[in-house]
Amino acid sequence: MIKIYFIFLFSLIFSYSHSQDQFTLSEGFTTQKSYFSEIHYISVRDKIIIKASINGKNYRFILDTGAPTMITRKVFNELNLAILKKISINDANDKKDSLSIVNLNKVVLGDIIFNDVPALIAEDAFIFDCHQVDGFIGSNMLRNTIIKFLAKDQKLIITDDGIKLSLNKKYASNLFLTPSQSSPFFKLKVKGKDTGSIELLFDTGMEGMFDLSLKHYAVLEKEKIFDELAVSSGLGPFGLFGSGNSTAQYLLRVPELNINGTIFRNVSIQTTSNSNSRIGVELLKYGTVTLDYKNKKFYFEPFNNTIDLLRMHFPISFTIKNNKTIVAIVWDSNLNREVSPGDELIAVNDVNYRDIDPCDLLIKPQIFEGKTQAILTLKNSDGVIKKISMSKSIQ
Repeated sequence: MIKIYFIFLFSLIFSYSHSQDQFTLSEGFTTQKSYFSEIHYISVRDKIIIKASINGKNYRFILDTGAPTMITRKVFNELNLAILKKISINDANDKKDSLSIVNLNKVVLGDIIFNDVPALIAEDAFIFDCHQVDGFIGSNMLRNTIIKFLAKDQKLIITDDGIKLSLNKKYASNLFLTPSQSSPFFKLKVKGKDTGSIELLFDTGMEGMFDLSLKHYAVLEKEKIFDELAVSSGLGPFGLFGSGNSTAQYLLRVPELNINGTIFRNVSIQTTSNSNSRIGVELLKYGTVTLDYKNKKFYFEPFNNTIDLLRMHFPISFTIKNNKTIVAIVWDSNLNREVSPGDELIAVNDVNYRDIDPCDLLIKPQIFEGKTQAILTLKNSDGVIKKISMSKSIQ
């Protein structure tokens, strides 16, 4: 199930714009020669939130493998850090902005001490304020570790010695790290009438299961791998620099997805304009993931060997714009006379969305969660308000 169909996909991934003056965030080191640390976390709307300290001060962070380490400007001011330089950054929608880089001298995560970690300064604190966190712990800081995700226990194990984790090579594949920020990529197989493979990012900052880049779809659609459920155009998902631009969107299903030998059937997919395809944090519901950054291995040990993710979907999706909930995409062309991208959501059944705190859209249950039918109250660009009844209809 890909959750953008219910409200919006919130994921964070950064990449550098190429320039003559390249700067890497893949720096820093641990002081210990050998370490093994168990770290408990809380999950808020599938965000992994952990505690860490910087220079002796305690903070909360989202652990986001698709992003580099980042702190809020509030933390920057508290720690009185020096800015090293500014670089151009892309978010999950390929929107660009320039962010400053600082050096974090002592980050303590569990029992592990990380020194000289490059970190970005977030200029917009909306995401962090909503989750009541102080930034991200990203892959650039973790790039020499081995991290095991135990979602059932809401626990992480971070070590430098894979022998201590009793890892089974049967469930392993190669891991590829980007030079700029050590983002973790691995390959999986997809199968419909034909078969193919995709190199994609394991992104714990992304809600949902599978997010396919338009670039990969353009190549693989010729192979007759995906079932096309719907085609439309509309706003992209919500990212660090706001909602995505209007673009062509495809709602797809892949009959079979193979991750290290585990078969996922009937996996729903939405395309994205980002250049990277991604596997999101939903994967942790179906098995144990170990990112062996140190030895470049990706492990997925399933709870069940075959998993069927067949779902039905509502025919519209939503995003946030200007602190309002608006229609992002209309998947069913039969609704085009009644609903348009940009229409404001006023209410769902008897729940008021006009005056809702925008943070509630990030941290509380999604709009259609647990529903098979809903009565939506919408306001169009002319100010006309209407009620529309709809149900899950796309399968």
